[in-house]
Amino acid sequence: MQTTGEFKITALYARLSSDDELQGESNSIIHQKQILEEYAATNNLNNYQFYVDDGFSGTNFERPGFQRMVSDIKNGVIGTVVVKDLSRFGRNYLQVGYYTEMMFPEYDIRFISVTDNVDSNFGYNEFVPLHNLINDWYAKDISRKQKAVIQSKGNSGKRLTTKAIFGYKKDDNGQWVIDSEAAEVVKKIFKLCLDGYGTQMIANYLFAEKIKNPSAYMGYVCRTKGDKNPYLWTAQTISSILSRQEYCGDTVNFKTQRKSCMSKQIIYNNPEDYKIFYNTHTAIISREDFKKVQEIRSKRKRISPIQKPVLFDEIYCADCGHRMYIMRLRDKSKPDAYSCSKYRKNSLVCSSHYIREGYLIEYILNELNVLLNSAQDEDFRKKIKDEFSKKNSITQVEIKKNLANAQKRIDEINVIIKELYEDKVNGNITLEIFQKLSSEFINEQKELSNAIIDYSKERADLDNSKDALKGFLDIVEKYRTQGSITQLTNEIVDDFIDKIEVFESKKVDGKRQQKVNIYFKGIGILSV
Repeated sequence: MQTTGEFKITALYARLSSDDELQGESNSIIHQKQILEEYAATNNLNNYQFYVDDGFSGTNFERPGFQRMVSDIKNGVIGTVVVKDLSRFGRNYLQVGYYTEMMFPEYDIRFISVTDNVDSNFGYNEFVPLHNLINDWYAKDISRKQKAVIQSKGNSGKRLTTKAIFGYKKDDNGQWVIDSEAAEVVKKIFKLCLDGYGTQMIANYLFAEKIKNPSAYMGYVCRTKGDKNPYLWTAQTISSILSRQEYCGDTVNFKTQRKSCMSKQIIYNNPEDYKIFYNTHTAIISREDFKKVQEIRSKRKRISPIQKPVLFDEIYCADCGHRMYIMRLRDKSKPDAYSCSKYRKNSLVCSSHYIREGYLIEYILNELNVLLNSAQDEDFRKKIKDEFSKKNSITQVEIKKNLANAQKRIDEINVIIKELYEDKVNGNITLEIFQKLSSEFINEQKELSNAIIDYSKERADLDNSKDALKGFLDIVEKYRTQGSITQLTNEIVDDFIDKIEVFESKKVDGKRQQKVNIYFKGIGILSV
């Protein structure tokens, strides 16, 4: 969605990091907003909106406010960007240069840095790159100093974690002491593991017993979708607790590090690189039990590349759309089977869709051989082409209708925004109401624009599908001449199958039935 130049807004961008707070009030968000608002008022930049990042480093360009501004620029909403000074925009020389010298000109954005006297309408002076380079150097220098402090602190035995882990709390001196209620839960988790429970079984047990998870217990707000239930535990949380040597009473430093002083990417160190200080606080778990748990967990079977099932990447849950993964059981008297990965993480949001690997392979082999037998008929190619053409025609009509409806609504919203702007100019509505309403309509237009892109991709895929049909028919002919398929191999799966959908089983007349859809390579479901 492109907004005409008349309606484009001015983005007033403010940023403050924790390091900037040490500099006093001069860089505070309030102070920045005052300067930006005064500049906008005196330079007739009336249609403005604030984009703010409070507590974010200038070397991090994944800030939410900044990314929202970039998104609005790409969608044609913004015409001008104003910052107090170049360091508020960012402290990475290359990244700042990319935005100010490449992206902004591409989107015809006017860029203003108030205290640096920079206005792209009048060209950049030769000192702008120098300013950016100094800001970049400053950020790297601060980061190096912080890293040196952390190294010194960690090597001296001081704990690097800011919060006490679940099971402990801090006393008035900042030392870890046992939180008796949470510690009992930790002990229970270790005991269940020693009794043979897996991580998901432990999570299910704690849920059934209505025991609060660590986030809920500590009063944190769970931001993960679907995790609002305070009693919901995940296998990952259980695994993390079972792996923490801190429960033996030790301080463990340097488990992770950053890739570089300018990177936010976290790298997990090898255990031999940890710095461990023993008996720094009261233990919840004995060293003997902790060692037994690590031995139990290390023996749990993992699927190696050699052991990967023939359908490793192709099976999906028909209800939630998540992958289905195989369960390799140590008890060889029980068959290997697939189940929904989302269910295994959270049994409340989906069902297992359990299906035995042997049954699934047998079904696929049968369907492939039915297909190859059908290919013996002279009319086979014509039947497949007719079915494929009929499906494509129906889909094309639906896509064309959806595209037309989306474009019609975008045009309607353009008219609405124009009328809102006229009402604001004429004093019929306040600036606040205009910004609220126009923002809602602009967001709707963004969603519609994204939908149009998706529909256009679908239409392009349909246009290319004739080649996919020819390729599929050639594959069928290749295997038809070789006779029946007796064993499912990776090559056969790669040649024939895009994906497999497994539905939940149902009881019909006392018998278990389960629907499976096979999506053939490039052409989808066929009535073979």
